[in-house]
This record gives sequence, C-alpha cells and structure tokens, in this order.
Amino acid sequence: MIQSAKPGTVLAVVVNYNGGDLVLQCVGSLLCQTHQPLEVVVVDNASTDGSSTSIRNKFPNIKLIENSRNTGWGAACNIGMKSQASDYIVLINNDAVLDQNCILEMVKAIELDPKYGSCASRVLLHDRRDRAEVCGLLIYRDGSSCARGRLGPANRYHQLEEVFCASGCCSLFRREMIDEIGTYDADFFAYGDDTDLGWRQQLAGWKCIYTPHAVAYHAHSHAAGSYSDFKGFHVERNRILICIKNFPLSWLLLSFFYSGYRYLYQWSLSTFKKQGALARYRERNSLLSGFAILAKAHWSAFKNFSLMWRKRREIEKIKRISNREMARLFERFGISTREMASYE
Repeated sequence: MIQSAKPGTVLAVVVNYNGGDLVLQCVGSLLCQTHQPLEVVVVDNASTDGSSTSIRNKFPNIKLIENSRNTGWGAACNIGMKSQASDYIVLINNDAVLDQNCILEMVKAIELDPKYGSCASRVLLHDRRDRAEVCGLLIYRDGSSCARGRLGPANRYHQLEEVFCASGCCSLFRREMIDEIGTYDADFFAYGDDTDLGWRQQLAGWKCIYTPHAVAYHAHSHAAGSYSDFKGFHVERNRILICIKNFPLSWLLLSFFYSGYRYLYQWSLSTFKKQGALARYRERNSLLSGFAILAKAHWSAFKNFSLMWRKRREIEKIKRISNREMARLFERFGISTREMASYE
C-alpha cells in the first residue's frame, strides 16, 4: 500500500439520471469515505424516476443541483466541477459504489508525482466482484477506447502503473490540470468524453496513474444499456470526433482505414464465432439496424466537423508533445484490431 499522503480538498461529483436505488448506494458510499475533507455534489439531469427527490430526502446535507433537462454526462460533470473550489475532483457514475478507502488511495497515488494529472481506480463488476470492469483505458487507432482488464480476474492488474487515461466511472483529477486543459466536451453528450479528455491530458504532457488499491464496484451501463442503439451511436460518433480534435491529419485519414478493418473483424467474429460487442448487439437487433446506426454516426460527425476543427486549434495551443511521442502512446497503451473487435 502507498504510504500516507498529505490530504487535499476533494470535490466528488455524481451525475444522476434515473439512478433509482443505485444512486442512493453511490452517495452513501461517498459519505463513508475515509479521506477528508470531502465535499459531495450530485447533478441531476432531469430524472423522471423520483431519484432526485430520494436524494434530497435521504441526504439533506449534500449539495444537489437539479438541471431542467438532460444535458448529457459531460455537461453535467462540468456543472459539478465548477460548483466549488477544490484541490482534486472525483467523478463517479451514479451506478458505482466505492470502497471506503477508494478516494484516499487515489489521492495518495496522484500525489506521488506532480506530473500525474489524473488517477484511475480499479473498478470491479458490482454483481461479480471477482471480475474486473475497468483498470484504466486502452486506445485503438481509429479513436476508440476500451476498458483494460474487462471481465478478467479482479486481481490481474495489481501494480501501480501509468495508463493512458482513467474511465469516467470512478476517477480523480488534479484541479490544476483541469484548469489548463479544460473540462469535458459537452458536445459529446455521452460516451468517449473521458477518452477525449485523456488525449488532451496526454497532449499537454500530463500523465495518468492507476492504483489497484482504490476499488469501486460498477453496475455496467445501467442507465443506457450495454448494447443499445443510443450507446452505439454515441460511441461511434464520438470516436470520430476524438480523431478530428486530437489526431495529426495523416492519422485522422488513416483512422477510417482502421475503423473499416475493425468493422470487418467485428462482423466476422459476430457471424462465425458469436464473439464481441457486435455479436451481443445482434442478439437483440438486426445487422441492418447496426449499419443504420453507423451511417447516422458518421453523418453526425461530418456535420460537427467544423466545430471540432475549431476545438482542434485550441488544443494545439496546449500541445506539449511531438507526433513521435504521440505514436509511442499507442505502443504503450494501444490495443490490436483483433482485441478491439473481440471486446464486449
């Protein structure tokens, strides 16, 4: 275990949308954290299941911000992050429950080196705690990302080590870094925004540390469903936006080759071996509907091209690493086409 670190002020932000009883468990686990000082803010995205009322009644002493509409994950996170000052910011999914030492261990890890701008926790499946959900994120050359260690043994990644970036499920950020590189891109609405922030982090020269000692438990995709059209559209659209914003021009063009290669691999695995996310999607949906979602995602990305290109110019102002150093990120944290196609 890491030796005790000097405590810093932590702001924990939970974005809620129809979280039911799970969000109550989430907030309850935050109020039991051993790290202090800790402030908890819940940003409710116009829930319709009564969960915001339940939060207000059960936890009257925490700050509850109620949006008049569903602004999306990133925009709601930004509202929470800007709601008050702190040294560190913790972002937690409303369907995650934290071990009582989770935040303490993330603070200890990030304070090991001033270059660490974020910390990734070890997230296990809520209903199968011997299995991992995510231990930091891996990246693919078409802008996609996936959870490191997903569905593998819970104790597989048991060493402190750098990862590409932290999953938004349970992560800690240094306020100084957020002030420099900015918050989540609200135009993503949901999915991929943590990877986009990770690219900005890396481009600006910040690093992400993973600690296995900070443990959370996650009910995967409780809000949107693991293989829904909603999730498929946003995952595909947003990974193209990531490329437009962050990749060198030659990489941006090559990303369409890599995505096409991935699509073929996914089709083959889903058709002949019933493996991968596409196979799970096809259990409830037709392949034709999948193609329609892809077309819709690409068209939406095209319509947002000029907006993302303007954001790209802003990112170039904070870029501190060369394209060669960017390429090394794929060598350290990249995933192969086969592994990406097999991902569920």
